Amino acid sequence: MAEVYEYETLLQQMLDRVPNQYDKREGSIIYNTLAPAALLCAQQAFMIAYMMDLLFADTAEGEWLDRVCADFGFARKKATYAERKINTFDSQGNPIAVPLKSRFSVENTSYVLTEELAIGQYHARCEQLGTQGNAYSGTIYPVDHLNNLGSAEMEALPLVAARDTETDESFRQRFYAAARKSPYGGNIADYEEKTLSVIGVGAVKVFPAHLMEEAGQVGIVIGDSRGKTASDKLVEAVQAEMGIDGDGIAPVGHTVTVKTSTDLPVNVQAEIKIRTGSTFSVIQPSVEKAISDYIEAVSFVDETIFFAKLQATILDSHPEIVDIGTVAMNEASQNLELSKNFAAYQVPVVGTITVTEVA
Repeated sequence: MAEVYEYETLLQQMLDRVPNQYDKREGSIIYNTLAPAALLCAQQAFMIAYMMDLLFADTAEGEWLDRVCADFGFARKKATYAERKINTFDSQGNPIAVPLKSRFSVENTSYVLTEELAIGQYHARCEQLGTQGNAYSGTIYPVDHLNNLGSAEMEALPLVAARDTETDESFRQRFYAAARKSPYGGNIADYEEKTLSVIGVGAVKVFPAHLMEEAGQVGIVIGDSRGKTASDKLVEAVQAEMGIDGDGIAPVGHTVTVKTSTDLPVNVQAEIKIRTGSTFSVIQPSVEKAISDYIEAVSFVDETIFFAKLQATILDSHPEIVDIGTVAMNEASQNLELSKNFAAYQVPVVGTITVTEVA
């Protein structure tokens, strides 16, 4: 039906309604009178069709998607601030106290000390929104002079990882998942929805009583906003949200235990054969990055890292690769199965990647 509302079609329909005894050729008075009207009608028809798309969740965008989902009680997740741990030392490497609200900066991000955890150990909050606050670890520098400060280090694992503003597609899929699962009264979908609403939580797996092998017991494994192992602080925050005997998220009669995943380093050894005349040192970084990206892309709930997909990833990582030799993950040339029970819930992390050339 879309073609009915195109300019040429509308103009022709208008001209067809004019008796043939009149001149309707291009350039005639009638043609020149009807052509602007047909163009305007086509533009309005396009806008009406576009407006229709904005009224439904499957095609709405931006603010319109927010408004559609708000009718059902859903709101887009906004960007948050990363919470990090900064350790301060004197010139001899001993922990040293510095004033709260001191600011540190590195790589276009800055952090302010908000809480003293111990002497020389501080809870810091990134002053920029989004995941950029999660990325850096290592030496960090004070914005202002601090007496007797020798050095400062930011730990690698965020206390609470930040997230970026939720994309349209991510928001749409979360809306669909919740709407289709009908979360209610402590079912799995209810626990998932409410746990993911806690700031800092980006992934969750719920283990009901029959898997915990004890009546009334519910196990929850959480990941941070990146779908990786969460900090102790975030685990404690979610545990507090669950409450006791119905005074939190968990309904009466449910005892909830919250924990996080354990990291499983994935070490990869790969042999590649490259095209004659190509330089291995140029190709090697591309292969290493492709392997790293593949492992990082494994989701929180995935149970298997597929060997065949890893091989395909290596082959496709650079156009100068013509073949691969031996490829192994954790010293085995087969799928890597991940433990996904409550006692040991594994999430893969990039280990050592060794790429060598074969003739």
